[in-house]
Amino acid sequence: MRRLLCLVFSLTCLSLWRGSAPVRAASNPPSAAVAADQNPVAPGKPVTLRWYFTGDKVVVSGGRFGKGAVVTGRTSLTDRPAKTTRYTFDVTYHAPKTAELPAGKLVHVRYFVVVEVQAGLPNLAAYRDPHGWQISYLGGWKHDNVTTPDEGSDGLVYFQQEDDSVERLAVAIMPVKEMTCGDLMDKVKRDIPAHYNEVAIVSQAELVHADVPAQWTYFTGKDESHPGTVTQSVVLAFVRGGRAYVVSARCAAARFKARQALLENMVKSFRFTNGGGAGGKPILAQKTGAGAARSASSSPIAKPAPASGSKLSAPPAAAPVAAPPTGAAPL
Repeated sequence: MRRLLCLVFSLTCLSLWRGSAPVRAASNPPSAAVAADQNPVAPGKPVTLRWYFTGDKVVVSGGRFGKGAVVTGRTSLTDRPAKTTRYTFDVTYHAPKTAELPAGKLVHVRYFVVVEVQAGLPNLAAYRDPHGWQISYLGGWKHDNVTTPDEGSDGLVYFQQEDDSVERLAVAIMPVKEMTCGDLMDKVKRDIPAHYNEVAIVSQAELVHADVPAQWTYFTGKDESHPGTVTQSVVLAFVRGGRAYVVSARCAAARFKARQALLENMVKSFRFTNGGGAGGKPILAQKTGAGAARSASSSPIAKPAPASGSKLSAPPAAAPVAAPPTGAAPL
């Protein structure tokens, strides 16, 4: 099984120190705290990291930055990793007073992102939606925004070589109330026969994406707009911040084995880009005890299987999580 391709972010939990030493708090920051514009990336190709927090001091390590380079005041940087690289951001800042922290106490938090490097990857371009999400798609494809009543021009986006291509990527977004990812995927599966004939569900799995529960499904069928052509699709569905997201990619079933890694990488690349808490400071989750450390997976795996990842703590009132932007896809 191919290694999990994902962005993983975590904060290291240590105990409160006395005197002037900084507090180190336990947390999983939101997955949008640090983002790589290309992930995975080919060896030596440029990758831009963007982060959505500030601090009295920000130090990045890993890659060309070695054991640490001060980047205080910046919000992006570029590297050309030759191998899979972990970039770690150590941030120190004065925290506002909360039930857990005294006013003005120095706090140290750590964020990191793992950029996967793989040889033989096709050229991928990055689409950044102004509503706060991004996704990677095959270079040379175009993107078409379809206006929907609920979300406007952000409601449906196709990425394809030409209109109604057999091979394509799609992101669809819609507002929802009290819907789980399971409810959403059930709705998607009920809707598939309206667009495809001879539908067969190949496999499905539960996982974590964008720090929330998600479901991952493969299916085959004959698209009514391409008579006689059997396609195979991979679908990612999750609910976040009162919106449902469906990200999907497909190609001719006869080519799916050869194109599977590409389609999965594009679907998995969907991420939010509006991180940070109040005032742009790092977001701290509720403390879980000295020495505890947790992490959550944010990507589906190559072969469907339950993905591991721990549940996020709720952030304290003093550092609310920014409302997530929009993002997801049709079939």
